[in-house]
This record gives sequence, C-alpha cells and structure tokens, in this order.
Amino acid sequence: MELTEYKKQHELAVIEQKLAPLVKRKDRAWIEVYRLLDIVEEEELYSVSYHSYTAWLTDFARRTHVTVSLLWKKKKAGRFYDSYVAERQYQEKSYVPLDELSMDPEIIVMIEKITAGNLTEAHKMIDRSLNGEMKRSDLKTLWESEKRERAKKGMPIMRANAYDKDTFAELSYAGYAAKNATSLDILTALCNEKWMAGLYADGKEGKYRLLTEFSILNGNLDTDYLVIENYTDVRKHFFSLHSIRIICEREELQKELHLKAYPTYMDYYWLAVPIEYSELAYTLIEKHDTIGLILYDENTHTAMIDTPAVSGSGYGSRRSDTMDSVVYYLL
Repeated sequence: MELTEYKKQHELAVIEQKLAPLVKRKDRAWIEVYRLLDIVEEEELYSVSYHSYTAWLTDFARRTHVTVSLLWKKKKAGRFYDSYVAERQYQEKSYVPLDELSMDPEIIVMIEKITAGNLTEAHKMIDRSLNGEMKRSDLKTLWESEKRERAKKGMPIMRANAYDKDTFAELSYAGYAAKNATSLDILTALCNEKWMAGLYADGKEGKYRLLTEFSILNGNLDTDYLVIENYTDVRKHFFSLHSIRIICEREELQKELHLKAYPTYMDYYWLAVPIEYSELAYTLIEKHDTIGLILYDENTHTAMIDTPAVSGSGYGSRRSDTMDSVVYYLL
C-alpha cells in the first residue's frame, strides 16, 4: 500500500471513530457530523476501500445502525448553510456562523426543497427563519403546497436522491426567477399573521395557523387555503375562519369567480393576487361585496389588505363542520 493510501486509510478510521458517537445525537452535533462527512468527500478518503463516496456512506450507516438519509440530510444542510454564509459574506451582511447555529438541519433541507435550488430565495427564507418570522409548521405548509403544485405541473417533486444534482427541467420551476409573483410567494407571506395587522383586536394572545388545500366534509368542499386565528374580533367564537383563494395568472382573473368553499362554512372569504393585478381583481370581486382583497408586493415580499372581507349574512352558519374537519386534519 502506498504511503498516500495508508494516510487516507488512517485518517478515514480516525474520522469514523469520531463520527460514530455523534450520528445519533439530535442536538447541534449535526454540525460536526457535517464537517467530518465533508472532509471524507473532499479529501477522497473513501477511495482506499470504496469505489464512491456514496458506497462508503452507505456502509458506514449500516455499521453505525443509522439510515443513510439521516447522514445525507446533515451533510446537505451543512453544505447549503455554508452557501448562505458565503453569500452573506460577499454582500457584507451579518450572519450566524454555522458553528453557532441552533437551527435544525431538517429546516434547512426543507427550505432548499421548497425553493427548488434557487439560492437567492432560499437565503431569504433562512433569514426569516432565523428572525423568528417563519416556523417549522410554516415551512411544512409551504412544502406540502409546493409538492401539489409540482405534481399538477408534472414536475419531479424530489431530487433523484438526497445528494445528486437537481432533476428538475429548470431550477426556476418554483417561479422565483419569473417576473411575476407565484402562489408560493404569496403563500409564504400569508404564513405570517402580519398581513392582518390592521384587523387585530386588543388584548389577544395570538394563535394563527394556515392549512393548505383544506377539504371539508370528506372532500366534498375544498378551499385553497384555510386560516384559523384569534387575532381578529371573534365575537362568540374562539377563532375566526378565513378561506383564501390565490390567483396569479391574468387569464384566471379574467374569468368569473366561483367560490371554492361555500361561505356558510367560513367567517370570511378572501382573494389574494399580485399587486400588479389589482385592477383585474377589483373587477372580479365587484359582484361580491363580502369578499376581501389581499395584495402581494413582490418588492417587499409582503401581503397586505386592500379591501377588508365582511362576514356577510349566512357566513359561518355551518362553521362547526369546518372545525370538525380541522380536528380530523390535525390528528
């Protein structure tokens, strides 16, 4: 065995010894796992006994009794966060060093999947997560919605595996590279209750949850998005129920509006559109004096109320069916 190969074999053994007690831990040890896994790949330490990095990782996972996907997730999260740090350094902006990060690797990986490889938008999501503006539940909501959108478009939902290059026909699939806002952009803004700030009632301990493509009564009635919150004046109920329809295509805004969830099951009904389509939206809802309008500003990445929704006559009369469906959804 050549000296170089001997050194690699020795270094690999040392790294494996360090990795073994760390891989099952659920704390910040994942960062050290990423660093060590990265060394094995970058220095090609696996090459002495294995034909590929994947082959070594698979065998190491078997020997340490963990799943390969667990190791890939930690490596992938670390590599992606390093790209975020590099961009922040280039822009001379502040950032949390990886070694001081308290974010779960699952969150980082989920952000990468949601944004389909678009680093600029992914880094915005990381910023929002670090600032406490986006929770794990928000990201799960976004990912579930994005998976459905990709399925409708006939696009791959996942990468070929957890480490290979993207198999998407175009990395801008999610719409981030497009000039106009996408449903995912608007949905991201709606994950935060700030859009309804002007409606807040005083003295409330805020609860807010957004559910995607929500079905009522075993799927007989559907709504794009359901918001459950207690920020607004809920009167005799503990929570207000909002049905939100997002439309981003000009052609859709030129058609007649059909309510996807009957108002009797909700307290409020909203239409959400990119701000540049506001005039089309006014025309669309002019026959519905109870429907509210939410406008999304792509420059500030925020959603704001243009026209408040009104709880009209008969609205919410069957809301108990909706709440039963919410309980079933969350079980």
